[in-house]
Amino acid sequence: MTPKTWMLPFLIALGGVLSDYATTTIALNFCTGLRETHAMYSPVLALAIFWAAISVLTLALPRKKPWTTGINGLALASYIGAVNNTLVILGLFTGLVI
Repeated sequence: MTPKTWMLPFLIALGGVLSDYATTTIALNFCTGLRETHAMYSPVLALAIFWAAISVLTLALPRKKPWTTGINGLALASYIGAVNNTLVILGLFTGLVI
């Protein structure tokens, strides 16, 4: 694997976690009545979990196309929180109202 290939899922996960944290901060600061669902949420812990899973899969799976696509797909899952937060900010999803 070239350096770019093995680093890609880690960078994707970093972008997803940072996007989630940014949209969470925006939603909590600008949208009244919202709160974080997980009181112990930590972007550092979320990133550590994603990176640990990616590390294990990178070491355990063969370096073939379908497996690397799966690992990148796992890294893309880190964007789910950002998508949810964006939908709440735009008013397309209600979120939790206090």
